[in-house]
Amino acid sequence: MRVHFSDPTFDYQTLRAMAYATYRGAEPGECLATVERIDGTDFEAWYTEWRRTADRVAVAGEYAEAGGHDETARDAFLRAHNYYRTAEFFLDGDDSRRVPTYERGRKAFRRALGYLDASVEQVAIPYEDTQLPGYLFTPDDPPASDDTERPTVVCLGGFDSLAEELYFLCGVPAALERGYACFVFDGPGQGAPLRLEDVKARTDWENVLGPVLDVLVDDSRVDADRIGVVGASMGGYYAPRAAAFDDRIAAVVAFDHCFDLWAAAAHGQERLAALVDYAPGVLVNAMAALGARVDAGSRWRMENSRWVFGTDAANLRRTLREYSLRDVADRITCPTLALAGEDDHLMPLPLVYEFADAIAGPTTTRVFTTDEGAGEHCQVGNLSLAHGEIYDWFDGTLAAA
Repeated sequence: MRVHFSDPTFDYQTLRAMAYATYRGAEPGECLATVERIDGTDFEAWYTEWRRTADRVAVAGEYAEAGGHDETARDAFLRAHNYYRTAEFFLDGDDSRRVPTYERGRKAFRRALGYLDASVEQVAIPYEDTQLPGYLFTPDDPPASDDTERPTVVCLGGFDSLAEELYFLCGVPAALERGYACFVFDGPGQGAPLRLEDVKARTDWENVLGPVLDVLVDDSRVDADRIGVVGASMGGYYAPRAAAFDDRIAAVVAFDHCFDLWAAAAHGQERLAALVDYAPGVLVNAMAALGARVDAGSRWRMENSRWVFGTDAANLRRTLREYSLRDVADRITCPTLALAGEDDHLMPLPLVYEFADAIAGPTTTRVFTTDEGAGEHCQVGNLSLAHGEIYDWFDGTLAAA
């Protein structure tokens, strides 16, 4: 599903930005006008032009807000957040523009919250020696008292997402329409913890999601017996991993599946993977540096891995092996929904079947197709379809719980 760029990484990130139009987080015309000003795989131009669009839309939101046009302000701030997120995407982790751009995007998102047709509370989750920031959304229609327990969906991201982005990516508005409460948050290696405190990613997400559930089960608005978890992108590893160790999770969605990161990285390149596996570290780093010079996707993946995992290319081959569900999938006994796209450029389709076969509990697998416009990673070409599948499935599984 090519949108504008011949480079698949740049094109996918364009599609990702445009996808959030489903929930007022983008306008296709603004996105296409922005990428028209970007030549090839120019990382600097990407930042400059998306930042330019984000600033313009944010100012429009401020003018609308000052004029009392609440709906216009809300939509502008939601779009500005998405465009700031997109602007910072290809920056190096230690680029001085990273944090200020992120902060502008988070500020825009939070300005929009006051104009939503839902109640929103910022929640800080105690976690080791810091806190994980999140948002608890609860429906306003029908009106409910503060102690009305609702089935609750916890949304978490992966390798490059933000808590605020999950509002769009995981379809929080769609969940609210069905009466669910939703909690989205940043974990280690994500969002604010990574950008502001340099908290790196970790494999054992039962020790991340556990503290989140500790807070939620004590909240009078949350039905502790009906908590579902959606893990987006690499969250498709994090969420099932937590479900393998925490029986407070009543149902889990891998959106998309992320069964084994090393197997995904090596798929179709087994000979090269074997070479990388046994080559001296200095050679692996040299090969990675060469690849980064000729391929935008390779450059971004290596830089983001350095930032998120705190590792170089030589050590990444060992790190990726640690992100596997092979040894714990048989501990997952809650209902599981595994999603996949037939054109997913990050998660090879065959791995979803390995994942489903390894799970001990009841498992539903849904493969989205090119003809549906949903064949790419996390179905960003057709979020309405994906979210319909997810929340229809929760309607059944959490009702049974």
